[in-house]
Amino acid sequence: MRTIITFALCLSLFTASYSQDKKANKNSETKIEELPEVVVSSIKNDFAKYIPDNNPDVIVRKTQNEFVAYTVDEDYKDFDTYLVTLKNSKGSLIATYNQKGMLMSVEEKYVNVELPRELMKTVYLAYPEWTVTRSKFVYSQEKGQILKKAYLLKLQKNNKTQNILVSSIGEIKIANLEELAMN
Repeated sequence: MRTIITFALCLSLFTASYSQDKKANKNSETKIEELPEVVVSSIKNDFAKYIPDNNPDVIVRKTQNEFVAYTVDEDYKDFDTYLVTLKNSKGSLIATYNQKGMLMSVEEKYVNVELPRELMKTVYLAYPEWTVTRSKFVYSQEKGQILKKAYLLKLQKNNKTQNILVSSIGEIKIANLEELAMN
């Protein structure tokens, strides 16, 4: 009797774990969706929009989430502009608020970030057998309008190097000298 109960218990555990594995395999392919804009309110009930980037890099997303959770306190009253800087190991996010506490602009710069899959696919199709040796993500917005959202990439193949600028929609162009400052 004890063997039958042990066998039934083992069989039920195996079936439960097997069914969980099948569900995980069916859902292993996830869809990437654009994030909605976030309304950042100030103390005076003025509103500004921050449109976070759907970046696959965990450190970038963490910094953006910290910024969304940030609230402006009463210290801004004595200044014309109020600057908020969030730094991490890969770069920084700098936001400017006006004297009313309203979000005016956001500048983000990160180096050696993980690239979105679609962007990687576009680059590797355009530059087969090249490898990305360095990357820089730049993002800026002003008063809720995205001004710049691009990846600066340094590619290498054998003894050749190529610097390219890839827009967020996958357009590739040769990068200018001013854009190549990979600091």
